[in-house]
Amino acid sequence: VIASISGGKDSTIIFHLCLIVANEKNRLPLRVSFIDEESEWSYTIDQVRDIMYRKDVLPMWYQMPMKCNNAASFKNHWFYAWKDGAKWVRDKEPIAITKNDYGTDRYAELFSAIPRKDFANQTVAYIAGVRTEEAPARMMGLTSNVTYKWITWGKQLNKKLGHFTFYPIYDWGYNDVWKSIHDNKWTYNKLYDLQYSS
Repeated sequence: VIASISGGKDSTIIFHLCLIVANEKNRLPLRVSFIDEESEWSYTIDQVRDIMYRKDVLPMWYQMPMKCNNAASFKNHWFYAWKDGAKWVRDKEPIAITKNDYGTDRYAELFSAIPRKDFANQTVAYIAGVRTEEAPARMMGLTSNVTYKWITWGKQLNKKLGHFTFYPIYDWGYNDVWKSIHDNKWTYNKLYDLQYSS
């Protein structure tokens, strides 16, 4: 089981829910994955650091060369994160996985390439924080077909290897997210406070 985080509010919920269950089942430390696109908000990285440096976490922080879709340019389709020899937005973390030997340099493809290489002989369940409230089209995608046993709220990364991603808070609203964060006094990305004040 791997909690997949982005540093946002939904992945904060996922991390804490996974941590609760892992603790109950005596399965600590919890594996936590973050594929770092380099040009992240500093508050986002603060939140990721708060999670990744915990003693009950086994960090999988990827800061390696990759190509990400570039939404900031009409001319350059790709943004090259962590490019070798380039000046980076910030330094790499001492705990980071920095070598990309996963057979792809595309950000989106890494989510299935990493478990295919690192967990080829194990079943894998990524737990991620996708909610259908943010994109109503996701509701059809996450409830129309069975992914695993009776579960529809996920996707198959590699059925043959037994690699899946599950989205257990797919039907939560943003009020559910913030209520959980505040009721449990969980730390969260402070960028949301700035956005709210604006």
